[in-house]
Amino acid sequence: MAKDDATWLNVSYVAFALLSGFFFFQAVQLVGVQTDWIEKYEWFAAAATVLAAAFGIGLTIYLKSDKDRHEYLLSSITELRKVSWPTWADTKRMTLIVVVVCGIFAVIVGVFDVIWAKALNLLLV
Repeated sequence: MAKDDATWLNVSYVAFALLSGFFFFQAVQLVGVQTDWIEKYEWFAAAATVLAAAFGIGLTIYLKSDKDRHEYLLSSITELRKVSWPTWADTKRMTLIVVVVCGIFAVIVGVFDVIWAKALNLLLV
């Protein structure tokens, strides 16, 4: 594997640690607000921060510890380098196609909804 792939994987591990720690911190804060522990205990914010950091780091160490998973992620990065990504113009064109098709189907479903609502209204009234 290229050193660059390992570097990107380590960057991904750091991002995973930060995100998982942030989400865990938000969950602990929510529990603190719901139970009113934030108001009762002045140490709660510091404890939530330390607990969230420990959770993020611990989860990342667990994720990184398995050699098979580590090799799988490295090979995934290598395979992603081989992908032929669309150009910006192609992306805009395909997005426009998706939006138009979704709009057409929304109109069709809306028309059927109105028809079925009127038919059901005639049957029930």
